[in-house]
Parts: sequence; structure tokens; C-alpha cells
Amino acid sequence: LHRFRSSTPHFPIPVWLPKSLLSCSLPLMKTVLISALLSVAAAQGVQFPRARAILFLSRPGDFPGEKVGVVDFFQENAGVRLNGTINGLSAGLHGFHVHDKGDLSNGCLAAGPHFNPLMKNHGAPNASVRHHGDLGNIESPASGVTQIQLRDSYLSLNGPMSIIGRAIVVHEKADDLGLGGTEASRTTGDAGARYACGVIAIMDEDPAARDKSSTSLLTLVSTITVILAYLVQ
Repeated sequence: LHRFRSSTPHFPIPVWLPKSLLSCSLPLMKTVLISALLSVAAAQGVQFPRARAILFLSRPGDFPGEKVGVVDFFQENAGVRLNGTINGLSAGLHGFHVHDKGDLSNGCLAAGPHFNPLMKNHGAPNASVRHHGDLGNIESPASGVTQIQLRDSYLSLNGPMSIIGRAIVVHEKADDLGLGGTEASRTTGDAGARYACGVIAIMDEDPAARDKSSTSLLTLVSTITVILAYLVQ
């Protein structure tokens, strides 16, 4: 490593760079540094602590049916907490999953398969092998409103595997948690048709996280500016 100290009064700290990097041509050096800036800038996204999905009844055609429920999503340190209600379900268990696309048309079929960025088989929420979107079952009473209350450590409202903009789907049958021994079980839990679905949408953002991200990005920009100034001396 090679150390240099900036003469810029606003950045009086030493900066360490690999000798191989310092020996690069100036155009290549600029390309490398700008790429680093863009990569970090992309990672410094606004943090979303809360989201909501309005659940609509599944029906054929371009538009979903009537509103039948709502689910709120709260980002926690280790996953996401879900609270909500849904009307009209038959008594018993019903598969409950995050699906890949936020498209509610065609009887909720346009929402695509379960959200599965790591390309694994379907499983129970507590299984080591599962889709990110596998939330198991919710249980509906014989009458009245179905309550939805659960936590899931796989889900996130932020980062590269964010569920923002995807769909939450309630199925007509129970999810067999991938234990049925069939292809349908390994992919969907054989949970049957889609009863209702909703797009997981942003409710608010975290100003503290936004300010922290802005500060980090400003520091990075200052660092790269100083390095470029040093290189053209």
C-alpha cells in the first residue's frame, strides 16, 4: 500500500491505496473510481420501515375484485413483522405467500410464482430449504374476520431481496409445506387457487436512515475527489 496525505484543508486525513492502482493510467483510474462511486451510491438507498398491501378478491380479467383485507409489514432487526385481517375465507388453513410480481390481474395469476431469488424448493417458514416468500398458512375461524399475525426472518423491506413492489397472496387451500411428495408440493405447497392478492407498497421512509445514507455518500464523493486531485498533480 502507498499512503498520501491530501493538501485539501477539508480532507486532512491520510488515504491508503494499492500501489498497483496508483500505477494505472489516469483514464483507467478515473473509470475505477467512478465505478466505485456509482456502486456505493446504489447501495445507499432510502430505508423503508413500513409497507402495506390492500388485498383484493381474485377474479378473471385485467382488474382484481372487491377489497377483502389489508396486511401491514414492519421492518425489524431480524426480518419483518406482519399484521392484518382478511374477510370471506372458509374455515381452516390457507396458504400465504409473497409472490414475485406486483401484478394483480388474471385472477392474481399474473403475480407469478413464489418470491424465490435463491431458486430453492418450497418449504415451511422454519425450514432450512424454502422460498423467501414461503410464509406457511394463516388460519381462518368458522365465522368472522381472519387475523394475520406473524414474523418472518427471511423477509426484508430493504436491500437486494426487498419485497417492496411484490405481491402477497392468500390461497384457497392449505399449504402442505413442501411435504406432499409431488411437483406441486415442491413448488407451491399445493395450496390451490389464489383467493386474494395485493401489492406490497411503501408506506413511509426512515428520515434518519436517509440522512445517514446521504452523509456516507458525501464522504465517499469527497474521498474520490481528493484522490483524483492527487493523481493529476
